Amino acid sequence: MSVTLLVGSQKQLADGLPWLRQFAESMKLRADILVLGLDHRTLELRSQKELESIGAGAAKQATTKSPNRVERVEADVEAISLQLAKWDSRLLLMVDDVDDDRFQATLFDRCAIKSVWLSSKGTPPESSHHVFSIDDSSDKVTRWISRRLLGMDPGLHLDHEWLTELAKQSESPSDSESEHPDPIDAAIEKALSLERQRCDPGDLVWVPFGSKPSSEPHYKVARALLGQSTQASVALVSQKESWNQSLSASVRYWAGHVAEPMDREARLELARSLEEGSEPSLEFLGLISAAAMLAAFGLLQNSAAVIIGAMLIAPLMTPIMGAGLSLAHGNRPLFRRSLLSIGIGFAGAFGSSFLFGLLVRLVHHPVVTDEMWGRCNPSPLDFCVGLVGGMAASYARTRSHLSSALAGAAIAAALVPPISTAGLQASFNVWESTERGWPVFGPLILVCVNVLTIMIGTSFVLYARGLRVESGHKWATRMTVSLVTLLMLVLVWMMHLETWLF
Repeated sequence: MSVTLLVGSQKQLADGLPWLRQFAESMKLRADILVLGLDHRTLELRSQKELESIGAGAAKQATTKSPNRVERVEADVEAISLQLAKWDSRLLLMVDDVDDDRFQATLFDRCAIKSVWLSSKGTPPESSHHVFSIDDSSDKVTRWISRRLLGMDPGLHLDHEWLTELAKQSESPSDSESEHPDPIDAAIEKALSLERQRCDPGDLVWVPFGSKPSSEPHYKVARALLGQSTQASVALVSQKESWNQSLSASVRYWAGHVAEPMDREARLELARSLEEGSEPSLEFLGLISAAAMLAAFGLLQNSAAVIIGAMLIAPLMTPIMGAGLSLAHGNRPLFRRSLLSIGIGFAGAFGSSFLFGLLVRLVHHPVVTDEMWGRCNPSPLDFCVGLVGGMAASYARTRSHLSSALAGAAIAAALVPPISTAGLQASFNVWESTERGWPVFGPLILVCVNVLTIMIGTSFVLYARGLRVESGHKWATRMTVSLVTLLMLVLVWMMHLETWLF
């Protein structure tokens, strides 16, 4: 873990190094530097040399013994975020640069970890009497930030009324601009005046923000204070790191570097294929019904070969993968169509096997075979089968030369035989649970587990391969979390199923 300084010039490096040293020592983390621009080789060498001079002090305090690092990175928010995730950075430090102001603002707003945007007027303060909190309302947050980054509480308030006045004026519509000047402009003038009157050289003013700095009412005021302060250093701090954001950044890094994304044409072709295969149709219903009847033959004859044949012709895997694609893409209509196809396929398979069982009863005494009982006792291991099978199948779909692996994945997932088992047992009127399993309901639970695990595994693989949801798509996140939660509840229930039944 580290504190990372982002530099694009010699001045930023010189201004930022004392603060990098202070923050790294206070947080007990390694100090790293990212050089903005792939062509800045000279700045990289200079940064490495300067970092060696502060490395000894930071290393004594750091909880990690890894050496300090310097790397060049392109001037792109996503590239910087990936590098920060790779380094497991906990804080990004940027020194204000007028020429890079727009890029820094974008990075400060979108960076997934805690960020400090600093206008340095000297070295870090050595006493709490030189550290200002911007107002009373943010005092608690500012104290936490100051303790974490400087090892001391802020001892002074810049003012406790100007932000309150700004909020009140923003809520009160004005009838005339001449009578009521822009509250933002008035607040900027007030803040700059306070900074000149109350601050001395060497002071520091903390300005805390939440997860979306640009949406907060005092953002423009803070930006003006950052760029126009004359006495004190000003530090804008975004409190944005959370476990899910950190995990998301790690997944993006893995997806971009470990699993090479598909090119655009391949992604479009795969998405089109899965969307077409997820459409409900009579052809789909007929094929799934035939597969279910074939599986019923195999189950009654205890023939594994016939059951495997039924698995191969069953088309149920495609709409499940389509649902996984909808989670990765954030495509709600596709999710609905896929669920409809899955429901139709399930109803067709169950109905055809049930009718087949009724016909069997007319000519033969019904017997629940070993193959049928084997699907009546679902266990937590079935989660692994569905998850790995779904991931393997979806990965094979993204790689044309691995298409032969789809058959193996379909066999492993085993979607149709449990449905046929449930249909046959229902037609045989076998409902009572025994030590061998839970008729009808056991196979149905197994099917549900396989469908959910395949869906989740598929969405993860497709996301990693480049078929990703747009940033901020809340539906996909909520639905994925809901499905995973449901799956975990089923897992816990299955772990105690045998105790409850017997």
